[in-house]
Amino acid sequence: MLWTLWFGLLAALLSRTVTAQANAIYRDPETGLVFSSNYVLYRVNQGITYRVAIPANVQSYTSYDAVIQAVIPNDVGWAGIAWAGSMPRNPLTVAWRNSQNQPVLSSRWAGGHITPQAYNNAQYTLFKTGTKSNGTHWQYTALCKGCTSWTTDTGASRFLSPRGGNRMAFAYSPGRPSSPNSPTSSIPIHDVHGYWQHDFSGAANQDFDAIVQRLASGI
Repeated sequence: MLWTLWFGLLAALLSRTVTAQANAIYRDPETGLVFSSNYVLYRVNQGITYRVAIPANVQSYTSYDAVIQAVIPNDVGWAGIAWAGSMPRNPLTVAWRNSQNQPVLSSRWAGGHITPQAYNNAQYTLFKTGTKSNGTHWQYTALCKGCTSWTTDTGASRFLSPRGGNRMAFAYSPGRPSSPNSPTSSIPIHDVHGYWQHDFSGAANQDFDAIVQRLASGI
């Protein structure tokens, strides 16, 4: 009986960081973008959907813009992704809701397994279209300039592949930032983290620039 209970608890804990739906193609009727989508669990039967859209004509080993879309349950205090699949030394996209229940996107960078600080080399444009909330979830859609490439501590350049899988990571906390209206607010330590391979080849959009321009103008 005790062994059965122990194994049940272990399975529940392990399942908190697995990917439940890997690399689905999502054609968003609101924005007009095609996303590669992954659903990651932060506890049993509860997860966050992360979607990425990129231009179709991107060359390997070059920097390019990306649109990120996330669908997040309302009980999440903050949720973030690491574009290189680990916390240290790569762009981090951290999101929460402010006092008006509007999304706040915070660009961060961590020099190690320490509190991430503000990072100015990745900039976000939050789109009105594709950003919304209801009684159970909230969603943001934003353009990121600087998320798909960065410079390492040694001065080397790193690039995400536009043609295949990129290891990504997420972190979640039920605790909310201390100053939720500020993108530089301190945040509580995460409760759960996990990893997945995100297939960028399914995220390609032929009309990416035109769609992004329309979304940025609010039309």
